[in-house]
Amino acid sequence: MEDWHLRFGITSNCNFRCKYCNSHNSIAKDMSDKDMKEILEAAITNGVKRVHWTGGEPLFKNTICEFMKYAKDLGYEEQSMTTNGFFLEDKVEELRKSGISRINISLDTMDRNKFKDIVGIDALDKVQKGIEKMLEKTDCLIKINMVVMKDNIKEVTDFIHYAIEKNQIYGKERIIVRFLQFFPCNPNQLEQDGQNFWMKEYITEADILKEIEKLGEVKEIAREKISGDNPSMNYYRINDTITVGILAMFSWKYPCGSCHKLRISPQGNATICLNDKETVKISNTSLEEKIEIIKQLMERRETVIAKNTERKHFRNNLGEFRFGKNGKEAQIEDFYEMLRRGKGRACNF
Repeated sequence: MEDWHLRFGITSNCNFRCKYCNSHNSIAKDMSDKDMKEILEAAITNGVKRVHWTGGEPLFKNTICEFMKYAKDLGYEEQSMTTNGFFLEDKVEELRKSGISRINISLDTMDRNKFKDIVGIDALDKVQKGIEKMLEKTDCLIKINMVVMKDNIKEVTDFIHYAIEKNQIYGKERIIVRFLQFFPCNPNQLEQDGQNFWMKEYITEADILKEIEKLGEVKEIAREKISGDNPSMNYYRINDTITVGILAMFSWKYPCGSCHKLRISPQGNATICLNDKETVKISNTSLEEKIEIIKQLMERRETVIAKNTERKHFRNNLGEFRFGKNGKEAQIEDFYEMLRRGKGRACNF
């Protein structure tokens, strides 16, 4: 069986209001605790042994560690999480006991004023303290995800130096920095202000590589060498000293990574591909039905690949799978057309 993992969106809520994400946030209701636990049971019954907790902000959910402990007791062998880091400092010990294996931390700048401007609150110091405590109290691999924009691209080398410094202090490669191209994938880019902001801040993959190459020799490495590798991420070694990743979906035209992710939305929808037009409602069903739903989704994964080899990693209703439908859709080509027409000429979807 393929190495499936459960990508579990536990809540659509978040304490940040990031300019590029979903600054108005979601009013969609999260599924019940009972459904969440039964989905964990159903997935492991089908052989899934890894779970990646996401949101919104997963640590905004007060009961997140309860679900993690439940997953650990069920036999999940690996639990990872993507977080904005705000609650980490207070949650590290509980996360360690709950079975955390690896953590992705979203951090776009080391500049306090820029941080506040991007996320809406003054919390850089709190996030940095959380990272330090994760380094001190756990053995987790930490992946720092930096959304690269024109306004912060000069910090790319600062982030790499930061990772090198921490890795030297802790005696092994504890931090990998991953540079994420600012590409349209969130509800904000369905609104004119969000589109204008994207066009103003958009950079290419070549721009990111140019910054990285300032530090020396850059060699691409196999993503399989990276714990919890993302099949859509390219990884590099710099001077054989530090590992970095690049995700540039817009430059790459959103290719499908042929991953084996069983995606669960906070509202209780399930799918095996963002590109699927229809999702399956898995909440408000019995445990037996959940087991069968997951089994059927997994069985048809290879069929989806075979029938649509040109499938794109793009969902027309941007951010729908995290925040719910908002009634608007956009085509990939709309955004390429915006750049061709020039800044300030956004689309009214």
